[in-house]
Parts: sequence; C-alpha cells; structure tokens
Amino acid sequence: MTKSAHHPDLLSFRRECPPPAGLPATSMLPLWRRIHQELMIHGQKWGLPINVSMVLVHLHLHPEDSEPAAMAAANYFPRQTITFILDVLEKKGLAARKPHPNDRRRKLVQLTPMGKKKAEAMFQDMLAFESAALHKIEDVDLPRLQSFLARYADALAAQNDLDLKP
Repeated sequence: MTKSAHHPDLLSFRRECPPPAGLPATSMLPLWRRIHQELMIHGQKWGLPINVSMVLVHLHLHPEDSEPAAMAAANYFPRQTITFILDVLEKKGLAARKPHPNDRRRKLVQLTPMGKKKAEAMFQDMLAFESAALHKIEDVDLPRLQSFLARYADALAAQNDLDLKP
C-alpha cells in the first residue's frame, strides 16, 4: 500500500508547533508531541479515524478486553466514544457486538475475519514503521533507550500516584 493509496497528501497533517514561551528547556513535552504527531500521520494511511484504529488493534492484541467498558478503560476513552467507535467498526464490517453469555445487559465485541486481517496488517505495519525509523538512527543503544524510557514512565506513574492520592 502506498501513501497515496488512501490519502494523497499525508504530510499535510504535519504542523510546526514551537514550544510556548516559558517552557523549560528540559521539558520532554514538545518531543512527545512530535512523536505522537508522526505516529498519527502514519496511521492516517489506513483510512480510519485514529481512535477507531487504536481500538481495532487493541481488540486484535487483547481479545480478552472485548467488553465496551474494558475497551474504554484500556484506551482511555469515554464510554460514549467507544460506542461511536464500535458503530464505525460494525459499519465497516470489521467487528460485531455479541450478547454476553452471562449478562444480557452486557455485550462482547469480536473482530470479523476482515477485522482480524486489517488489524494484523496495521499492527505489523506499525512495527515495521518503528523498526525502520530506529534503524535510521546511527549508534542507537536500543536497550539503553528502552531502559531510560521505562524508568521515565515509572517516574511519571509514581508522580501520578503522589499527585492523584486522595
């Protein structure tokens, strides 16, 4: 699939956004914004809204989280957003809501064969995209980078635990 197969001008989504005045030079926020932007630009080629793509791949990787409430929690979306996403997935023939075997008020979501195929292709594409980008960085010490980012994520989690304590 070429870039132009689904959207002829994917790079038009890229936006320059200089850091705001007063942002400390040590802030990682502009970097996270750039990384997020590039991942979102890449994801546009699949012809689905990004939140729909995220849930599709999530269902592929975590079929045990197939209840709408679990998908909302896992993807940090409001429950009503999941309802919209499931409507899109069903209209495109990628997923179907099924009755829960033990509770008629609840639903389970299953990928259709077409949904499984598309989600697997999307997942493999993202892995290839990431791998190709990492190979372009000379002298990258990937284990060290992963270790740093894991420690950074742990530090953010610890800070959230402190800040969000009742």
